Amino acid sequence: MRKIVLIAFILANFLPRVNGQYRVVENPAIVQQSHPELKIEKILFYTDSIVVRFFILNKLSEGGWFCADRNTYIEDPDSFKRLRAIGKSGIPWCPSAHGFTEVGEKLHFSLTFPPVPGDPETLNIIEVCEKSCFELRGIILSKKLNHDLRLFDEAMRFYAENNHAKALVLFGEIVEEIPPKPTHVYGYSFYNLARICWEIGERETAKEWMRQLELSGLPNSQYFLRNLEQELVE
Repeated sequence: MRKIVLIAFILANFLPRVNGQYRVVENPAIVQQSHPELKIEKILFYTDSIVVRFFILNKLSEGGWFCADRNTYIEDPDSFKRLRAIGKSGIPWCPSAHGFTEVGEKLHFSLTFPPVPGDPETLNIIEVCEKSCFELRGIILSKKLNHDLRLFDEAMRFYAENNHAKALVLFGEIVEEIPPKPTHVYGYSFYNLARICWEIGERETAKEWMRQLELSGLPNSQYFLRNLEQELVE
């Protein structure tokens, strides 16, 4: 019995590498995109390719369509190296197109690209065409960054609802650990922590958050500090 369990354990750990898959990024955040209705469900990294699974939501009552141009590229924003799509599934190549039949219909499809050299932290996907081209820039691959970006959105919702206690907890969780290449959410989280504490009368705590911001080493820390110094007046 122990031998069977051991064999099953070995197979379970070996099989995912048989097809060369070594990384999965689910529902990544995107810094800038041309089509808000276009979402990335999952990015699967293999040794010989990258498969990006999308869906697009139709919002038109009639005349809605979508296709992918063969000149669609995945790009490393740091090296500007572009690699053209080598395959697709669930969607026609332009000029053929998928025609939507109703509002709210979702089209699920995938595009396959060659592997990107190195270990990039972000990617761009850019369609080069004549009409209605889509661009997804700043696709976040880091699990930590994706988690903190979503946490920031949740914290902002609580802040807007004047639920200061929950907003403080979430903003505080975001700045517990700052990654090597931080996005805007870390500076804004320090900024909001200081503002909220000042608003609720915890002035010394607000000043401490300002000191933490100054010590954080964030590239935009002086910008936020200047704004706080102007806003938080005794």
